[in-house]
Amino acid sequence: MNDYDDCWLRYDRADADRLDSYRRLCRHAYVAEKSPELSAVRDELRRAIPGLLGEDPHLWQHPPSTAGGFLAIGTPDDMRMVADSVPVDEVERLTDGGFLLRTVEWEGQRCVVVTAPTDRGLVYGTFHLLRLMSVGDPVDDLDVREEPTYANRLLNQWDTPFHRSVERGYGGESIFDWERLPDLRERYEDYARLLASVGINGVVLNNVNTEKPPRPSAGEAFDAFEGWQLLESGRLEAMTGLVSVFRRYGIRTYLSVNFASPMLVGGLDTADPLDDEVREWWREKADEVYDLIPDFGGFLVKADSEGQPGPYDYDRDHVDGANAIAAALDPHNGRLWWRAFVYGSHEDRAVQAYDTFEPLDGEFADNVTVQVKNGPIDFQPREPVSTLFGAMPETDLGLEFQITGEYTGQGVHATYHLPMWEEVFEFDTHADGQGTPVKSLFRGDGEGVVGVGSVGEDDTWTGHYLMQSNLYAFGRTVWDPDRSVEEITDEWVRQTFGADEAVVDAVSEILRDSWEACIDYETGGLGLMHMMYNGEALLENHYDPSPGEWPGYHGVTEDGVGVDRTSGGSGYAPQYRDPVAERYESVETCPEELLLFFHHLPWEHELSDGTTVVQRLYDNLFAGVEEVERLRDLWRTLEGRVDEKRYRHVSERFDEQVAQAKRWRDTLAHYFYDHAGIPDEAGRVPNR
Repeated sequence: MNDYDDCWLRYDRADADRLDSYRRLCRHAYVAEKSPELSAVRDELRRAIPGLLGEDPHLWQHPPSTAGGFLAIGTPDDMRMVADSVPVDEVERLTDGGFLLRTVEWEGQRCVVVTAPTDRGLVYGTFHLLRLMSVGDPVDDLDVREEPTYANRLLNQWDTPFHRSVERGYGGESIFDWERLPDLRERYEDYARLLASVGINGVVLNNVNTEKPPRPSAGEAFDAFEGWQLLESGRLEAMTGLVSVFRRYGIRTYLSVNFASPMLVGGLDTADPLDDEVREWWREKADEVYDLIPDFGGFLVKADSEGQPGPYDYDRDHVDGANAIAAALDPHNGRLWWRAFVYGSHEDRAVQAYDTFEPLDGEFADNVTVQVKNGPIDFQPREPVSTLFGAMPETDLGLEFQITGEYTGQGVHATYHLPMWEEVFEFDTHADGQGTPVKSLFRGDGEGVVGVGSVGEDDTWTGHYLMQSNLYAFGRTVWDPDRSVEEITDEWVRQTFGADEAVVDAVSEILRDSWEACIDYETGGLGLMHMMYNGEALLENHYDPSPGEWPGYHGVTEDGVGVDRTSGGSGYAPQYRDPVAERYESVETCPEELLLFFHHLPWEHELSDGTTVVQRLYDNLFAGVEEVERLRDLWRTLEGRVDEKRYRHVSERFDEQVAQAKRWRDTLAHYFYDHAGIPDEAGRVPNR
């Protein structure tokens, strides 16, 4: 028995109304055996069937003739039974990862077939079948065809290979014991299962910050074990066992590498991307990696950002830097993911990514993906959508979401990110005329969606039982961004907490309403952001309210609030296409939820309902706290309906969240009052 949670793979007993059907169709299983992925499928059935059906599965090496019904899992090439039951051309048309679930008649027996053109698809199809059974859906007449929307669905770990730490480690220390590799832990496989169950097909094993400045000079010894050292030969060899764990579940592994690796690992005196020795070093290192890991995915690079080295160190641009590394990966069909998170040379951070990368469209190598955060600042509770989406049609782009709650409560506050992601996906970029939402982009073979997240050693994995939902929701929504928030949320709650409708309704409501509450008490709404402490404060960087530390991000002055990002200000709004740019340029048409992101307005500016800006900020701050109190009370109604361990954990987290929400509210309310000098009409903010 593991000492950590099973998350949504609990496989609790199926509902009595479905049990007879599930047993008849799924107790006997005929599973192909030719690949590591199919071995994982068989193992998953051994875990799931006893929990769901109350009895062990019977695993056959041939179709059972007297079972009365059975489950068949394999490709048409694996099994004549599958080829006889499902149109082979329909299977072959599926993209990698796609699968079919069909209930069929075969030689007098009613059977459930899981089939796909690839072994990875069989893994996903099996997990989908088990999901249907876990939520109580019928399987007597299945006709399911699913394909992933995006070819690349990656998770960027924030693991820092130094004392098993995790940057933004809200779920505790790293589950990866790098120093003990190649020894493996059972938890590695359970993590791979969680990722595969929601369709994630790639994982970057380590943090994008691969060293902490200052970095050593060429040939200088370095005592701390940091991410850049994973490219050392001994580390790569030790990693092959860990890679094989993910491979069993159809997940390709990637490494985050340091741009200066030719110096740090190779001992060269330069990392200039146009230097022949540097390019040769990258080629030889890529050859070494692929000799050890033939299905290796590629590299992720954070360059010229927050102290990490990059091509600017050598007066080169990002195309020079990216293409030099990509050339080394290209013979192996490897891909370079190059982050667009750069700032520092512009007064307004928002405009820099577009100014830096849009002029380079079409110059990146074919195996480079430019990875762009969903918004222009840094994973704030709400941001406008990045202007780069749709602006680089000749370049492969990747959309980067944050799964972990860096600015949304850090594993302490219950803040569900799926409604935020839906808002981003549905945003119409007008990149190809009206009706070009963000979710319609990133569909090329070299494109996709990336989640930045960090599970940890905590027995909850995420630091909060309810925040397991963000990892689940990320996988499900990037598999199919048309799937609704309600459907994904319902799936997670039922698999995690069971079929008690009172629990399902309450937890679903808590999750759906949590994001807007966080926006209100952490910012006051209206598009303000970055109002937190940026040092190592009492609990964690970015956790404590401190609006005075970064006034340039929110523009609070005595005469008003907000930042002018129109054509008359920093120029961020004009980076959008019309009519989006026109909408944001005008105070009258700018959406209220982003008004102060784009405009600096007087405190007494009247909104459409006659409320002044400062009064709306006060009202939102207090409404946010009241909403969190309501959600806490809603959770408390579940005492006795949820197991004691999880009930108490979430209750304690909610008490902390309410206390911190009040702290944010009071800090921001007084900050606004001190600058505006305008009291709260309701008398809730004492004059000071």
